[in-house]
Amino acid sequence: MEDFLAMIRVERILPALAVLLVGILLSRIFLKLFDKALQKSKLNSSMFSFLKTLMRVLLYSLAILIAAGCLGIDVSSLIAVLGVVSLAISLSVQNALSNVVGGFSLLTTQPFQVGDHVQIGSDTGIVEEISMSYTRLLTFDGITIYIPNSDAASARICNYTVAGRRRVELAFTASYDDDIEKVKAAILQAASHSKLLSDPAPVVILSAYLDSAIEYQFLGWTATENYLEVRNHVNGSVKKEFDRQGISIPYPQVDVHVQK
Repeated sequence: MEDFLAMIRVERILPALAVLLVGILLSRIFLKLFDKALQKSKLNSSMFSFLKTLMRVLLYSLAILIAAGCLGIDVSSLIAVLGVVSLAISLSVQNALSNVVGGFSLLTTQPFQVGDHVQIGSDTGIVEEISMSYTRLLTFDGITIYIPNSDAASARICNYTVAGRRRVELAFTASYDDDIEKVKAAILQAASHSKLLSDPAPVVILSAYLDSAIEYQFLGWTATENYLEVRNHVNGSVKKEFDRQGISIPYPQVDVHVQK
């Protein structure tokens, strides 16, 4: 301790304080300019906050190191000590740091944004928040899910919002006795909805010959926000239209042949 105090001469204290104050003042001016530059950019708000915090820590640390040099302290040794301390801290909070790195990756690559309907791994919902540690989803049954950013960044991500439209795919079955073209026309008639896109136009295809019925597949496009409404409408309307036109939906049947 005495050796440390001996290194710091009285005549060096005032210049060091002056350097520290000037460094803090210049740091604040630079941070204001940096803040204005970020506001003009298109960065996500979470990334905006992260960069401001990172820049503040770097500038203030630099000002402290310069002031320490003015006091006659061996800055290289101080940097080495800080490096060891930083390494020890990083190892103790490894999981937290991996989430921060994951958050940085998500905010720079932007596979999704707040308000998007996404599937991250096995979780599906609306993105409510992208912080530096986790991504918050709200599922359609009202459950809030917090996904660590390290998991989200490495998961398979499906974004249903970014394209602006989504295809409604539904399968229906009808009897082998019903005319194929009649069934297709009935499905299209039932699927008529003002929120279905006309380009590309909805289509019905014969998709499979099953054991007890013929399977037809309806394909139609709608805006992402209308997906559930249109899907529910088509599903309910087809049964009513089949009943109206006398088209049957057969139960599974098995023919048993007995040989004597």
